[in-house]
Amino acid sequence: MNLSGQLKLLAQGVYPDTGEVLAKDSLTNTPEVIRILFSLSDEIRHYEQAEKKTRKLSPEDKRQKNILEGKPPKSHFPWEEDEKSRLEADFNNGHNIDHLAKDFERSTLAIAIQLEKLSLILAEELVTYR
Repeated sequence: MNLSGQLKLLAQGVYPDTGEVLAKDSLTNTPEVIRILFSLSDEIRHYEQAEKKTRKLSPEDKRQKNILEGKPPKSHFPWEEDEKSRLEADFNNGHNIDHLAKDFERSTLAIAIQLEKLSLILAEELVTYR
């Protein structure tokens, strides 16, 4: 559990690690401390959210995020030149778009778009993959 969540539980009179209710005479059950804990929780939550937005994910973190979201692992990754060459060769060797999507860990639409950019399929063929 993150720090803001732990502080919020304390402010509610619950020990975060065990879930047990804190004693009535606990320092955390005073109105002043409760207000401070809720305020700190809100401040830290805003900080955590801002940091999450600005933090750049590593390629492996992006892959894992894509997988968790049900997307192909390399969804929204830029194409490397060697990938483009391999894609062109595999397509020219008769591999279909579904097979290429699995092999390159991308969506069929991403494969079709790249094939169109490589002038290997017509733009009209993209419609079937949208």
